[in-house]
Amino acid sequence: MAELAKPRLVGFNHVALEVGDIEEALAFYGRLFTFELRGKSDSMAFIDLGDQFIALQEGRKQPADDGRHSTTRRRLAGRSTPQESPRLMDPS
Repeated sequence: MAELAKPRLVGFNHVALEVGDIEEALAFYGRLFTFELRGKSDSMAFIDLGDQFIALQEGRKQPADDGRHSTTRRRLAGRSTPQESPRLMDPS
């Protein structure tokens, strides 16, 4: 069986993080990076970091989301192929 080429990473749109407190998280990231606040509510904030952004969400409001990201974990562990994981293939 021929070895499949590894997919080429083309970038990330954003990273979503659950935090304990929005204000504390903004202060923390403000000490690490220069960022622009894209938007904020009582329980969420979006900060622009160059051409990426981080979505901060306070507290867990739903059960763990193991299913949605399991294909990526399987692919990274070598247990699935790009044909099984079409979203991981290079779109070019």
